[in-house]
Amino acid sequence: MTRRIELAIVAVLFFLPAGFVRAQSSPEMTAKQRARSDLRQTALAGDVNAQVQMGVIYLTGDGVAKDDAEAMKWFRMAADQDSALGQRYLAEMYFKGRGVEADNMEAARWLRLSAEQGDAQSEYNLAVLYTQGLGVPRSGKDAVSWMHKAADLNLAAAQLALGVFYENGDGVQADEIEAAKWYRKAVDQESVPAMNSLALLMANSRNTVVRNPEAAVALAQKAVASGSNPDYLDTLAAAYFANGQTDLAIETEEKALAKNPEDDTYKKSMERYLSAKHSNH
Repeated sequence: MTRRIELAIVAVLFFLPAGFVRAQSSPEMTAKQRARSDLRQTALAGDVNAQVQMGVIYLTGDGVAKDDAEAMKWFRMAADQDSALGQRYLAEMYFKGRGVEADNMEAARWLRLSAEQGDAQSEYNLAVLYTQGLGVPRSGKDAVSWMHKAADLNLAAAQLALGVFYENGDGVQADEIEAAKWYRKAVDQESVPAMNSLALLMANSRNTVVRNPEAAVALAQKAVASGSNPDYLDTLAAAYFANGQTDLAIETEEKALAKNPEDDTYKKSMERYLSAKHSNH
């Protein structure tokens, strides 16, 4: 069945939490200014890590006025020295049009350079570009290839996405056993969306190796306890139903519908559970 998950570029730039303001004494400010001055000198001397940090400082306005163009300058310095992190940050600036005109092709070019250096986040993001045809030709095969690389580097988001590819047969032959394997890897890293995906697969699969309604219930309960997404309640309802607990399925689907009453999938699931209950009476 089609997963309720949309792959998206994962933000890689660090932003200060919204509303984060802390009064600083003059000595603290002076010390921070000296630190920035030293960092700038290190960056100007060619240190790529310092260049990336300078870019983040201007992007976030950390003690300076926010300046995307200045941030772009520092990220480019690092990227031009083959810094994988600098290349990844520069790619996002192009992708979002921050400090430069948005350019998906240029974003993809820098992202590829970073990915080719083994940066897992860049490999994941490049895979997403291939799924959407942004800056590169749409290609399920290339998407799977790059997602595999990121997943092999233990990036939980990539492991989850790879599970989706295998479950749906996107760019690869459908294989629920392989899908479950990658979901479990992400679950082992406490990925809540992966808990939800694996629970739903175990509840609905006809493959006897994968199907396990009882385990699906336990995993779906953990997802519900860890997140507020009503899809998690819908999955728990499906797990209860697959486990023969129709009343609990109805009760749980009602909670999902209370959060999102217009969702047609939830409505159809509720109809199925109610029909099953009535037919057993």
